[in-house]
Amino acid sequence: MFGFVRRRELEARRKGFSKGITIGAVLGSLVGGLTGVLTAPDSGENTRRRLQENALEIKDSVENDLLEAKDKINGEIAQSIEWLRKEISDAKEVFKMQKIECEASDDKDLDEEAL
Repeated sequence: MFGFVRRRELEARRKGFSKGITIGAVLGSLVGGLTGVLTAPDSGENTRRRLQENALEIKDSVENDLLEAKDKINGEIAQSIEWLRKEISDAKEVFKMQKIECEASDDKDLDEEAL
């Protein structure tokens, strides 16, 4: 049971590292692009227009990333809930079997005492 939890923890750390690298690369690209636009010899009107277009692209990208993250999190939660339900069901079965064995043992002891 705890091996599963440990495995999920390691997997989450690995994903977090990859996600951090991806976010860093995206942010670095955006900063580099913005620096290029601001230092380019162009009119203020064209620069502002390009900045606005870039801002809209960034906004759309962030929205999409957040929606994907939300879907992933919801999927992970659903998997965890299903796993917990299965573990609880298995535990109930084990306790039920132990109770039956205990009752059978008590009945056997009573039968032996009657003899």
